[in-house]
Amino acid sequence: MLDLEIVGKGATTQVYRDGGVAIKLYVNAPSDEAVNEAELQSFAYNAGLPVPAVFGVRKLDVNITALDMEYINGQPLMHPGMDKDERKNVIYTLVKLQHEVHKVHAYGLPKQTDRIAWKIKHTQLLDEPLQDKLLSLLIQLDAGSECLCHGDFHPLNILFDNNKHWIIDWVDATAGNPLADACRTYLIFKQHMSRSAGVYLREFCKETRAKQNAVLMWQPIIAAARLRENMDYKSRLWLLTLVNEWYSISIGSDFKGIKSP
Repeated sequence: MLDLEIVGKGATTQVYRDGGVAIKLYVNAPSDEAVNEAELQSFAYNAGLPVPAVFGVRKLDVNITALDMEYINGQPLMHPGMDKDERKNVIYTLVKLQHEVHKVHAYGLPKQTDRIAWKIKHTQLLDEPLQDKLLSLLIQLDAGSECLCHGDFHPLNILFDNNKHWIIDWVDATAGNPLADACRTYLIFKQHMSRSAGVYLREFCKETRAKQNAVLMWQPIIAAARLRENMDYKSRLWLLTLVNEWYSISIGSDFKGIKSP
């Protein structure tokens, strides 16, 4: 690709460093993905959030687009070897940052419910009756909120440069419900750092005065939407099990009195 230091890599992206510039390459990704991320990240930056500045988008090749942005010389918020107290402090910091994001009014950004609904409808692992049930729950939970939601808020998307925390990877940002955004974070913790999931949920609800059950009500919807993502078989099976367990209960309860898994 580029004869530069690689500082990050994703499923369809690679990030290089050129001095004070981070160059994010989109390889065989949708043609408008770089432009969309640039617009979303610029929105967050202009809202005053701790976000790297966007310098521009350029075409390097037929199948390669580059997003140029401010390089942040920092490390992910959470890393291996942390003790219990350090992990708790990480979660406290994460919640504070997430709450600041949710305070931003995001009218005009893509709607969170539209994106979730599209993912559910295009997930081949879910049959039509199950999709319909999930979409009905989505409509029920949709309160018309237009808060800025990051869409993938977890410790690896927070960098610390020994002075300041920075929020990166804004490609999934939407205008929507903070509880849905928090539920996704909760599920990521539950999947990868299970002992920290409950700590996160308690801290989020303490910070925002939300009810834990109100966050957990989003669990089958967020789990179903995540089935569209690239992940290993074990992770996909775990998410599918969450959805199916909810479905088996909801058939008889019609969403009333659902208990969280």
